[in-house]
Amino acid sequence: MNTLGILIACGKEEEIAPGTDAAFLSLGNTNLLVHTLLTYQNATSIDNVIVAVGKERVGVTMNAIKRYGCTKVVGVVIGGSTRMSTLRTVMAKLPSPASIIVIQEASRPFVTKKILAETVKAAKRYGCSIAAHRIPDATKFVPKGMKAAKTLERNTIWTAQTPQVFKTEVLKKIISPKAKGIKIIDDESEFVRKPSEVHMVEVGSGNMKIRTSQDLAIATALLNAKLT
Repeated sequence: MNTLGILIACGKEEEIAPGTDAAFLSLGNTNLLVHTLLTYQNATSIDNVIVAVGKERVGVTMNAIKRYGCTKVVGVVIGGSTRMSTLRTVMAKLPSPASIIVIQEASRPFVTKKILAETVKAAKRYGCSIAAHRIPDATKFVPKGMKAAKTLERNTIWTAQTPQVFKTEVLKKIISPKAKGIKIIDDESEFVRKPSEVHMVEVGSGNMKIRTSQDLAIATALLNAKLT
């Protein structure tokens, strides 16, 4: 099976602030995208990689790919402002067929080879897998305002992360232009038609996403302390 990683480094969902792509913020000696790219480059579970970036980021991305020897990268694609438009663009430009698609936010720089291997393995078996973390605390459902509508049972709630991995035919159904009313933000797996095809893979809380300057400060501290 050919397994393709799609690294998303563009779109409003990937901005730390208007006009600032999280994937290109500095973390240690390089940026978030390169941290993620190098993990994919060294993961035996990944065969090829496509990177989706904004138009103005193509040059710096190509330079980074060459500088860090990311030979698995088979394409750099100009993505859209939404996750859906970016995935449709990438899938329309695949250089070769892939049976498994791995979708990864480049703003999660602490993804590991083990996470990739386990999510790919689960997707091959079930059709779709999600890197996720089970919340052990009591959780409140607050649909609006500040009043809790109900308490959710502890250990039944998970935070969905990336990678999210799909058999290609499953993902194509989700992003097809015929699929009306679908708005993808962070969780493509929400739209898998058969819940039995979605398999959770516990990866812990370390696979953090950089959304704010505080997140970046925490990630920098973790990196400096060599805790990742």
